[in-house]
Amino acid sequence: MILLIIFGTVFGLEYQKIFSYNGQYAHVISSECNAKSVEDAPRLYNIIEQQYQFQWLMTCSDDSECWAKVTFSDEGTNICCYKPNQQQDNVQNTIKSLQDKIQNIENLIERGTDCIIIQYGSHSIKMNKASEMLPKKFRTLIGYKVQSQLKQVQSTDLTVIDESLLLLEQKLISKGALKAQPKSMRGKPRAKIEVDLRNIRGFLGKKEQKQPQCTLTQMMEDKSIVFEDDIFTGDYLVRQPIKHGFFNLTENYTIQDVIEDLYKLTLYGLNCKLGLKNISDYYCILVIPDIFQRIQIKMLVDMLIRQLGFKGIYLHLESVLSSFGANLQQCCVVDIGYEKINITCVDDGVILPGTYVRKNFGSKDIDLVLMRQVTKRNACDQTVQLQSNNYGDLLQMEKLKEKACQLIQKEDKLNYNYELHCLRNQKEKRFFVQHNDGLYISANTLFESEPFNEIRKQDMHECFDFTGRLFEMQYDPEDNFEELSGGIQLSWYWGSKEKEQQYFIEGNQMLNPNYMIPLDHMISYSIAQVQDPEIRQKLANNILFTGGGAHLIDLVDEVEALLIEKFQVMEVNEIERVEVKTIIRDIRPINMAWVGATVLPKTESVSELWITAPRWLGNLEPQKDELEDMINQFDGDVQQLEKKLIAFAKKDKEKDRSCEYGIKHLKEKIPFIW
Repeated sequence: MILLIIFGTVFGLEYQKIFSYNGQYAHVISSECNAKSVEDAPRLYNIIEQQYQFQWLMTCSDDSECWAKVTFSDEGTNICCYKPNQQQDNVQNTIKSLQDKIQNIENLIERGTDCIIIQYGSHSIKMNKASEMLPKKFRTLIGYKVQSQLKQVQSTDLTVIDESLLLLEQKLISKGALKAQPKSMRGKPRAKIEVDLRNIRGFLGKKEQKQPQCTLTQMMEDKSIVFEDDIFTGDYLVRQPIKHGFFNLTENYTIQDVIEDLYKLTLYGLNCKLGLKNISDYYCILVIPDIFQRIQIKMLVDMLIRQLGFKGIYLHLESVLSSFGANLQQCCVVDIGYEKINITCVDDGVILPGTYVRKNFGSKDIDLVLMRQVTKRNACDQTVQLQSNNYGDLLQMEKLKEKACQLIQKEDKLNYNYELHCLRNQKEKRFFVQHNDGLYISANTLFESEPFNEIRKQDMHECFDFTGRLFEMQYDPEDNFEELSGGIQLSWYWGSKEKEQQYFIEGNQMLNPNYMIPLDHMISYSIAQVQDPEIRQKLANNILFTGGGAHLIDLVDEVEALLIEKFQVMEVNEIERVEVKTIIRDIRPINMAWVGATVLPKTESVSELWITAPRWLGNLEPQKDELEDMINQFDGDVQQLEKKLIAFAKKDKEKDRSCEYGIKHLKEKIPFIW
């Protein structure tokens, strides 16, 4: 505590102050604020170690009152004098500054009210106004009422991973990460932790939702088309338009089918989730994957502008937007999505070349491994047969994973049971899953990935391989007049299983998206591709985990420990510390890219961002200025004006506007390589 010890007249000065702090004294004399002064004032007689600031009322040289403020530290002393009205002005300036800041914040928020941010993912679609804090989410699934014989979906054979899971279990036991359960602890249900999975049956008490004002309304009313939880309630053909971050193209699911389903899903979200009436009053920011097919993005843009009627659009990449959301200038973004893992290094809003690592695996594969472990260990009721092709059963495994899966065994949970729910024959069935070693083994498959590869061998297609020659369809991306429905369908190209198996074995393991390797190897590889040691060090200290798979318990500690070992083996000597970041400013990893996109509409240059509907569609008006000049210069000679107008029309018709609209205009706007 700072105390005023003496105040009076010393050395001929009118006022002198002595302050005490922790037994030390500071003697301050002001020459500027007194009628009489000394040459060497102000003086500091005793040094105080840290910096402090004091203020007192003194008499100025004109006998008026003024305030003296002194700031002193071991580096020196600073004295400032000002009169009371000056202090009042300072307070008023402070209030005005705060008011300006509040007004600026309100203006920033206002900028986002007419902008919708949309992010399409394999698991969910996220959308909301840019002025909102978090997105609205709903599953990227759509159900059609069809004949039951058409509904059959091939189930994945999970027995093929039994051998690799047994090897993984033995390895974890040898490392001490997994211990055999004591016999005395088995079969004693003690605490029941209910995993809230009742959203699978939300239709039973669901509130009436506003229906889209279009032909989709009637289809939803007669239940010929359903969304979200309703897909579990009847005999529906469920389609998933996005897979591994790309369009889910198959022999029976064409690119036009995918666009049509995405149109219905987007319209459902805009009307039922956001309650928008006039979509044409809004701009749209589309969050796209770091690695994308140009034709697919082009068709999405065309659907959002032409069919839905947004008045403008802007595109940006997931990893860059994640760095914006986390407010990190340099970071290694590790996106563990539902069906893809994407790793890139970002420096000042740009993805560094050569740092891309993309795998067609994700948290869904952990769910499949967990499902097999639960079934094989008889950890759930025998009356329930979990099915890998049932979206409802996969949802149960997803929630169980988020609640109970860990990388390191916790003995205090050995007696826990988990309550789950499923639908069989349109009726809800409750069952329990006992806590078992499979909850730890399935989580560790991110670092011991052979079970993933065994699953993927059953489902590999070149359309999801960004290194393959058929990844890009045979379209001219700069032809503004191409027919979107034309060209060669990618679904026509399906290689033989023998060719796929050969590619699987001989392909580069790091770059082959259909071959999973340990997560820590991928991260270290991506960072090691950066040549600058200083940037490499910053990236290792800012590893940003995003996506739903980043919510796995204990993931951060395990990755940090493994990466330290990996960098030592790689002899990357400048990296001595690794830091993984997940939740930043209360933003969950799954929302990081979407939140980062909310920054864009609030920038000063927002008016220059938009690719407007006329610019995309090519509906460009003639040059109004030139026409107005002709009319203003009209001297009464009608024939001469008519000749000028004919010449202008011919010139305008022949003018090359290829750089003014369509893809070429898009390439001028976006800040990444198209």
